[in-house]
Amino acid sequence: MDGQAANLLIVDDNPKHLELMFEILKDENKYNLFKAGSGAEALRIIGQEDIQIVLLDIYMPEMDGYEVCRRIRQMIVAKPIQIVLISGIKSSSDLDELLDLGADDFIRKPIAPLELFARTKAALIRFKNQQKQLEEAQSETSSPEQDHELDSLIAENRSLRQNYEQARRLNLELEETNKELEKLASLDILSGLLNRRTLFQRLEVEVERSLRLHLPLTGIMIDIDHFKRVNDNFGHACGDQVIKEMGRKLGSSLRKYDFAGRYGGEEFFVIFPNTTAQTALSISERFRKEIEKKTFTYAGERLSISVSIGVAQYRPGDSQEKWVVRADMAMYRAKQEGRNKVSLE
Repeated sequence: MDGQAANLLIVDDNPKHLELMFEILKDENKYNLFKAGSGAEALRIIGQEDIQIVLLDIYMPEMDGYEVCRRIRQMIVAKPIQIVLISGIKSSSDLDELLDLGADDFIRKPIAPLELFARTKAALIRFKNQQKQLEEAQSETSSPEQDHELDSLIAENRSLRQNYEQARRLNLELEETNKELEKLASLDILSGLLNRRTLFQRLEVEVERSLRLHLPLTGIMIDIDHFKRVNDNFGHACGDQVIKEMGRKLGSSLRKYDFAGRYGGEEFFVIFPNTTAQTALSISERFRKEIEKKTFTYAGERLSISVSIGVAQYRPGDSQEKWVVRADMAMYRAKQEGRNKVSLE
């Protein structure tokens, strides 16, 4: 089929996702595009048209992608067809299930145009190679020796595919392991928040974004009041537990696009992208009240803590350090005014 466009079927019950993939691929002259909004419709089209590549979403009502994939393999035995499943795959066990059902590849959600291009092109290359091998085998006069060679070729292709699938599983597991290691390397062990190094890297990113997009950016410095008394009266292990609880509380209280890190000791810095100082002030006051009401328990002992918070909006021209210092100074002013307060710089 050199020079000819391949028939490609996109299957997704979500009209927006279906149209998105169609729009991404429609200008590629390598494909004749077909669309199906359900598994049943996909099977009908495959029965009527000479489909060579199928992009198939897994999670669909009535008939999911797993079942559609299984039925396609039952329908099409004597000719090649490439099935690329679309999935929010998260583990190697998920991948095993996809490959065991006869999938040739997968595209991870959310769909990125570059990955869609690359995976689809790879499917086209595999299809052409399979078709070429089949045509070469069919063009020769059949004989017991040639039948044996064809059987050997099929077995070899099956073995190669199994090796390829095994290597891909290992690569996926390695990728997941590396992501976990990167995550661990970026976090403070005690609080579970960003460590100081990663926090300053994020500060740099958010400052650049604020300047480029002309968006407000605000940071707050949080300090646990009388933290030395906690260590002196209950021990450092209790102090560590308070740091952990603060980390958990911050992590659960912030919006998904905010960033919190342990600045040092009992101090924490929070980055609020696209947020004015007044909005950050309201968020900080709410957090201060939540901590004031919370009771910490350690070794049967109950204790309460409070925090002092300084709020400072980033000013264009400020260095990261100057911005952080302004928030720090506002926090110290809150302490001087009696602690358990929020101060706006």
